[in-house]
Amino acid sequence: MGVIESGFFDRMKKIEPIRMLGTGMDVGELNEFSHEISFLILLNIFRRELTENPNRTRTDMIHIAEEIVMDMGIETSKENIERVVDGTLWYREPSRQENFSTTIYNEETENREEYIFRYLVADREHSHWEEGGSTVYMLTEESQEMIFITREILEEFGFDVEQFYTLQLIKTGNFTKAKGSVDNLIARVRTLIKREKDYKQDMIRDPQVIFFDRRRNARKTEEEIKKQFEDEQSVFEDMFSWKSRYESLPDDKRYEAEMMFQNLEKARVLHDNLAKIVMENIAYEMEVRVKYPESFWKTSNISFKKDIWQNTIVKNGLRNFEQLELVLAPLFSPQVEFIYPLNWAWEEQMVKTYTQEIIEYDEEEEEEDWFTEETDWELIARLWIGIFDSFLEKSYFSIGELNNISTDEKEKWLSQRENIELFMMFAISEVILVEDFEGIDERLKLFSLLCEKDEKYRVLHKKKIKSKIEIDKEPLLWEEMHISPYTIYLEEA
Repeated sequence: MGVIESGFFDRMKKIEPIRMLGTGMDVGELNEFSHEISFLILLNIFRRELTENPNRTRTDMIHIAEEIVMDMGIETSKENIERVVDGTLWYREPSRQENFSTTIYNEETENREEYIFRYLVADREHSHWEEGGSTVYMLTEESQEMIFITREILEEFGFDVEQFYTLQLIKTGNFTKAKGSVDNLIARVRTLIKREKDYKQDMIRDPQVIFFDRRRNARKTEEEIKKQFEDEQSVFEDMFSWKSRYESLPDDKRYEAEMMFQNLEKARVLHDNLAKIVMENIAYEMEVRVKYPESFWKTSNISFKKDIWQNTIVKNGLRNFEQLELVLAPLFSPQVEFIYPLNWAWEEQMVKTYTQEIIEYDEEEEEEDWFTEETDWELIARLWIGIFDSFLEKSYFSIGELNNISTDEKEKWLSQRENIELFMMFAISEVILVEDFEGIDERLKLFSLLCEKDEKYRVLHKKKIKSKIEIDKEPLLWEEMHISPYTIYLEEA
């Protein structure tokens, strides 16, 4: 057995964010205390995140840091305080907005490997950039782990230890600490739910992730996962069995207990939701493996040199030199402008008319308020006739054109979730239209249905549909959702 034990690399990935917190910056009188101030900033932001408080911008962090410095009795300049905040947000020069980076020895590869992380990332749901709002931040998993570790609840021990810790606090009647522990349960379950939802979208876009995600391949069997969820649900039941024992407490203590049990119920509902999503993902994995093995043969061959430079710029040219600058400037600018990642395109439909109750109790409800449960492909095909007619007439269709449809048509569009998902599938990846496709691409199912309805659409057979964002065109601006100004078009031969 070697001196460097197995698992060293993964353990160091938990230690390095703690070691680097608040370091590498000159903040004058605050140098000695920068790591403490940075950690207190994270704790305050985490508390606000748990309570859905959107006051988590850079400006809010500066105010938090000012209060911390005042409470510590340290005199310093506002410039030093801002440097501490920027040093918590970004690595080295703030204007570059770089991720934190370090190298760690990997005992498996016997080489040092770069480890990149952040303490805070943008909370897209609360930022509302399209309305000119400031960036709202939320803790990364690395930061959450720091908080859990400092509470002696190590991530490697898992969710069940956090549950057990909460149960002990309930048994001893320490409801203040128990409420904080329940908040951590909620935060951890929400993180796991988001991870599972992201994984489902990754499988849809690229089924090969099923084989290449090492974290997934190492996870437990379906039976073991079911048993784990059952055990965790049993611990929840043990917690609630203590509820009746506190009815005789004084009013203030009873109220404190009631608030804690209300939060605990939210954690239990979220946990049930997590179990449902995990089992659905397992079922989907099996379906893809068995029914659609051809999905694993496809590989991406898109490159900047071939698809953007040679096939677009060199082939078609540019109207003027400024357009070349627009293409190249983002690649070399030290201050990168914000660009929407592709995976956000799937989440462009943002339901805005929901209540706090829905957010906290049912993660799925937040996404599905405006859609019916059943898929009516007959209705979907009728609604898409206008778009495919547009392909025949002018070879393209812009999403902003849906702003002009009638209220009745809009309600029909909203009644089917697949309508928006189909458009975003066209927007995210190109497709060649073929009839009677045997795979899982719903765009081709839609095309086959339209061809059955009318022979004229068969002229689109073997045509390639691509997409682009056109800034000068209208985005989709419905009360229920907002989608960037995508245009889907037929590629000319």
